[in-house]
Formats: sequence, C-alpha cells, structure tokens
Amino acid sequence: MRVCLTNPPWRLNRERGIRAGCRVPNTIRSGQHTFIPFPFTLAYAMAKLEAAGVPSMIVDGVAEDLDRDAYYARVAAFRPDLIVNEMSTQSHGLDLSIARRLKELTGAQIAVCGPHPSAIPGEILEQDFIDFVLRGEYEQTLLDLVEALDNRQDLGRVHGLAYRSPSGDLKIGEKRDLIHDLDSLPWPHRETLPLSRYKVAGFPAPVLYMYASRGCPYLCTFCVWPQWFRSGSYRHRSPESVVDEIEHARNHWGPFRSIYFDDDTFNIGKPRMLAMAEEFRRRSLGIPWGCNARPDLFDEEMMQCLADAGLFTIRIGVESADPEVLKRTKKNLDLDTVPRCIELAHRYGVKVHVTFTIGLSGESWETVERTASFARSLAADSMAFTVTTPFPGTSYYDEVVRDGYLTTRDWNTFNVISNSVVRTATMSREEVLKAEKYVMRRVYFSPRYLARRLSYSSNLSELSALAKKGFAFVRGRF
Repeated sequence: MRVCLTNPPWRLNRERGIRAGCRVPNTIRSGQHTFIPFPFTLAYAMAKLEAAGVPSMIVDGVAEDLDRDAYYARVAAFRPDLIVNEMSTQSHGLDLSIARRLKELTGAQIAVCGPHPSAIPGEILEQDFIDFVLRGEYEQTLLDLVEALDNRQDLGRVHGLAYRSPSGDLKIGEKRDLIHDLDSLPWPHRETLPLSRYKVAGFPAPVLYMYASRGCPYLCTFCVWPQWFRSGSYRHRSPESVVDEIEHARNHWGPFRSIYFDDDTFNIGKPRMLAMAEEFRRRSLGIPWGCNARPDLFDEEMMQCLADAGLFTIRIGVESADPEVLKRTKKNLDLDTVPRCIELAHRYGVKVHVTFTIGLSGESWETVERTASFARSLAADSMAFTVTTPFPGTSYYDEVVRDGYLTTRDWNTFNVISNSVVRTATMSREEVLKAEKYVMRRVYFSPRYLARRLSYSSNLSELSALAKKGFAFVRGRF
C-alpha cells in the first residue's frame, strides 16, 4: 500500500494560512506569516511508516506555498492508495473540498487527522468521500490501519480510528493509549521536507524545530494540543536522545542557525532542565535555541544554566492579567512571577516574548483594562495578542456551547487573528474583537514598548524598515 501524507495548501484569495504544527491555525491577509511551523505529527507518522517499509511520501503544501494544481499533480503522480491529510478548524471547508478533489483524481481512500477532525469525527464522516478519521496521537493508529487494509482485517481492531462500516454505520473508536516511551519513536522525517522554509519570529533562519516532550501537566481550558493528546498528560524524552537528534539533523541537513523547542511547556522539571543543559554543553552544540516556557518554573540556577547552554529566547503565555480569569481558565499562574522571570532572563541575556489572549471566560472591559495595564508595565522584548478561539475538543469550547456564548459554528470564521466567535457574560463578540485591538494600541504604541523595540535597531535603514512594518501592521489590524 502506498501512503501519501499531506499538509494541504491553504490559499484563499489574498490570504495565506498555517495549519499543521500550529496550536492556533489562522490566516492573514498579507500572507507574510512570521511563523511557519514544522508539521510534527505528519513527520513522525511518515517516519513510522518508513521504519515499517511502507512506500510513502509527504507533502507540506503550506510551507511550500503550493497552488492547488501543483499540489494535486504531485499527489496524483505518487499513485497513492491512502491519502492522509491534516485538517484544522478554520480551514474545515477548504480541507474538505481538497479531499473531495483528491478522491476524484486518485481513487485513493482518504484519512484525515489533527485536533479538529479528532474532536468531531462523526461530523467529518458525514462526508462520503472521507473514509477514516485518525483520532488523537495517531502514529501507531496509521500504521495499524495500513496493515489492516493490506491484510483485509477487521478495522474494529484498529485503536484510535473512526470509520464507516460496510453497512454504512459510523464506528467512532476511542483515542488509543498514549506513547509513553517517546525515545522509542523514530525521529520525525525531515529529508524531503522544505527545511529552509520553517521559521519563527526572532529566531535566526534556518530553524531546526524540535520536540523534547509531548503534552502538558497544566490544564488550561482553551489550549487545544494537550487536550488533543489527553488533558493533563505529559511525557518527555531523555536529554541524550534529544541531542542525538539535533546532531543527526545538523550533520545531514544543516547548518541550522537556531533551534526552536516547540513543546507545550519545555521547562518542566528542574533536574531534567539541568541535565539538558549539561548535555548541550558536553556536546558543544554551539547553536542558539529557544522554547515555550512557564515563567513560574524558572529560578536563577535554571535560567543561568540554560543560558550558558545556548538558550537565547523564551516564549511565555500569560493570557490575562486578571487573577479570576486565570483561575476560571485553569491557567493558575501567579502574575508576580512574570516580571521576575523577564528580569531574570534579561540578567542572563535571554530575550522574552509574551502572549496574551482576549475573550477568555469572565472577560469584561475591566479585565481587559487590567491586561492592557499589566502588559504595558512589562519589559518584554516582544508581545503578541490574539482573540480567544474555542477550538472543538477543548473544555473551553464545551463551556461556551453550554453557556450559549458561542455565536457561530461556521468553522471558517474561527480565526484567532482577525475574528471573534464568542461573547462573554458582559461583552458582545464585537466588543471582544474591539477589545483586542484596544489592548494592542495601548501596548504597541506605549513609549516603553516602542523604546524596547527600537533599541534592537542600530542604524537608520533598520529603523525605517521597522517603521514601515509597524505602519503596515496598523493598516491591516485597525
């Protein structure tokens, strides 16, 4: 059986989207995403198939910015028996139309994967051209499916699979058990992917994307990926395995100028962090790296050791500056740790990017003002603001549906960048969207933030470029 895995192209008029590997899939009008994620789950699944000797191909239509005709031609030329496409919430309609066309062109069976179809498999399988939904962590599920199809075995024995029986009944399997020994997984396929195209704002390119863990022990209600695996689950790799993979990638596809650990929360477990730092130093990697982290998990020893081992930037999610909002969303973050973390990071030359989201449970104009004031007070090197979006599969989605706060179920409108699909007890969806723009204006044009950003530019040409970029941002967002 020949298997083709794809991250379908996402072009809509003048907009471009990002999907596979992204916690918050979205589109922007300019198409100039500063974040092009690596399609981790597709790449791990590809590696699993390769290790089993299954003829397979992977296509990242988003990273390559393929038009649909070129994408269709490449997939069809492979003559696949099974096509596995990642879907997302906002690209739901586009993804289904692409899957339908692939079925017409190739006659292959179609499987879809990702948090979105995993959460609503029955709705997805209402489309008769979709044959399978791979639920949750699906590397082994896909391999089991291929073997079952090859050997004409009962699909009911494939854990983590949703499908249509020969009689037409929908069979929705539960998510399979998680892979607890992550070191047992083959490293993700990279050889045929466009490695030079994956990027992260603030990271020197080309960037090597890495996972050192999966899941997160924290229970933020709005975060889709930990709840896709299973809420509260957390597994990590050994430091030796992580650095082995980095050395292999550098030797085969490098040089890479930076590494991005895209774990949900990288800095969990001080002994593990110190061991990771020691392994980096022992191998003399010499590549700057950054990660997603919680501010309340750092102490001075950890920060210093990680910085000595090459850590140059961290990305922390604060989300709201209202303690009650954080409590309701189970973020459970002590806000006092945020400025302390930033000060500590700067002491050791580490830059800090902070994210906030507007529209969480309990949001009001009072909490919005509190978030704006708190964000303005921070000495962060950069900040980003989004509209809270209730992705299916999260407890936040279940909450807004239960309370009647979800204003639409048109998946195409679920864009964290430019739209709101929820209201709160005191704010309409229009007010939530207005509040996001209000907070951005308050922060991005504050003297402290502008001074911080301009301090990076050492000459007039760089200052001019920064100004032009800022004006373009204002035109696009306000």
